[in-house]
Amino acid sequence: MIRNALKTTFALNIFGTSDVGSQDLLNRSTQTEKKADIAKIENETGWERVQRMFQVDEFGELSKEVVTVMHVGAMSLFVGALYGGVIHSRVAYMNFIKNNQATAFNDHLEAKKRLQDAVTKSFGKGAWKWAWRLSLFCSTFVGVSTTISVYRGKTGILDYVAAGLVSGSLYKLNSGPRGIIVGGGLGSVLGLMAGSVTLGILSLTGMTMEEARYWQYYWRQERQNYIQKSQAEYCAKEEGGMILYHNEKIGAAGKDLQNLEKRVENSK
Repeated sequence: MIRNALKTTFALNIFGTSDVGSQDLLNRSTQTEKKADIAKIENETGWERVQRMFQVDEFGELSKEVVTVMHVGAMSLFVGALYGGVIHSRVAYMNFIKNNQATAFNDHLEAKKRLQDAVTKSFGKGAWKWAWRLSLFCSTFVGVSTTISVYRGKTGILDYVAAGLVSGSLYKLNSGPRGIIVGGGLGSVLGLMAGSVTLGILSLTGMTMEEARYWQYYWRQERQNYIQKSQAEYCAKEEGGMILYHNEKIGAAGKDLQNLEKRVENSK
């Protein structure tokens, strides 16, 4: 028994797995905790946090929660337009081929033109039909779930279920009470699935939703800072060229205001 134990210990030391448990533990000293102000305001109520979420800071920037909702709305708008346009344009193409097999066109150019017109119109109608619906549902879902999590001060599965209930009910608001109930039920199921997947991924990565929102906001700020820095460097380069041209034309007299005045007086 002792021999087997020694062999096992020796093998673990060789392959570097003697402290497997300690290596698998997540390190909580992340860059987020170093960069972000994670201190919570004492005695802050949920409504105060919600109000602060919709306020603009001293630099005119929106909160990271509102920025996340806007990004989701824009992305869902693009995805919905692309999906709806492709689906409806394909249906229009098949219907045109089916309904105009015996149609006599003047030439093939006229047939292609009418086909292109039908496909383009269907693409626009399908894009509009799906874009605003998907964007409205996704924006409402993310906005409600984010607002609830900000109010509670933490993120949980119930936030997504409640957001799905509200989003599904609003989506089927014009279908009557039965449609509202069905839409709310389906939305709750979708919210449960989305929340389970999201929280599961965050649990595997060792992050929280607050950290994910912070990094998204931080990367956006870094991008803006990089653009501003590039613009400042370009302006400085252009300004340096102008100063060099000025010195070549004016000479040493232009380096000082008094010398410049003397040059003007001498020129008179």
